[in-house]
Amino acid sequence: MHGPRLNILIGAFGSGKTEVAINYALQLKRRGEKVGLVDLDIVNPFFRSRELKAFLRSKGVQLVSAQDGLEAADLPALSPRIFAFLQNTAYQVVLDVGGDPVGARALGRFEEYFSQEPYNLWLVINPYRPGCSTPEELYELARRLEETSKLQINGVIDNTNLGNETTAEIRTTGARIVDEAARLLTVPVVMRTVAPPQTWSAAAGEAILSLELFMTAPWETSPAGEVSEDE
Repeated sequence: MHGPRLNILIGAFGSGKTEVAINYALQLKRRGEKVGLVDLDIVNPFFRSRELKAFLRSKGVQLVSAQDGLEAADLPALSPRIFAFLQNTAYQVVLDVGGDPVGARALGRFEEYFSQEPYNLWLVINPYRPGCSTPEELYELARRLEETSKLQINGVIDNTNLGNETTAEIRTTGARIVDEAARLLTVPVVMRTVAPPQTWSAAAGEAILSLELFMTAPWETSPAGEVSEDE
């Protein structure tokens, strides 16, 4: 997928933004891009891309979030290296923003950069999350996020899933809700995610992002997590 180098992912709490952000950053890296992944999630204490910093570094993706020494804090003490990514046009930048309007507020301090060059502001949707089950709810959420971030959504990502319980019927039903929400917002569905063994056929103008699942609950262990602990 070609276009602006600044890619901002927002959405409801629990919509899967972090999983999508990590996989999209890795996809960009596989295409030969220099990639910076910015963890702006100051809301969710568990599912944060910063937990995979060592693993991502081993794959060539540079991740920044909090200032050095404050990575585990819940304070919005963000690293000045974020500004370096935004200023360096050699980088494709993926910004993983915290859920709901509270998380979107963190974008305010970078407003000057988003006004200087084009950006993708993509709403990640999982219609099986609370408060996201109808196109009307998603429309209202999108408008609140825009108001808080002072930016305009220009695409949606269909991340329909119910985890291991996802079936073809669940995926298709969710996609219809996402399509209708996109119609109300007058923006395209730019990407649909799929976690193997599920499959999906992309329509014209859509991309398919095949997900490798990295985000696990704190009491679980993932292969990526093991890499992070070893390094």
